[in-house]
Amino acid sequence: MKKVLVSLVTVVTLLTSIVFAQAAQSKDNFSVRLRENTLVVVSTQMEEARLYSINGKLLDKKQGKFAEFELERGIYRLYAKVNGETVTRRIELR
Repeated sequence: MKKVLVSLVTVVTLLTSIVFAQAAQSKDNFSVRLRENTLVVVSTQMEEARLYSINGKLLDKKQGKFAEFELERGIYRLYAKVNGETVTRRIELR
């Protein structure tokens, strides 16, 4: 049980660091964070954020500069319209 918990924490930590690394590459203050099982998307110039399943089904759409999405295990695709451009991120939660 302890090994499973340690493995799960390691995976979540690695995924979070990947999301932070991708967000750090952006030049327009676009930030994507994973807080427990909630995806937090923030940008001062974001118009909207959309979350899709890996199969392309729209799961949720938020307007404005801040968006939160509740996630379960799986692979998601995030699309955010920031400063007139669409920014995409692949989100995987194990």
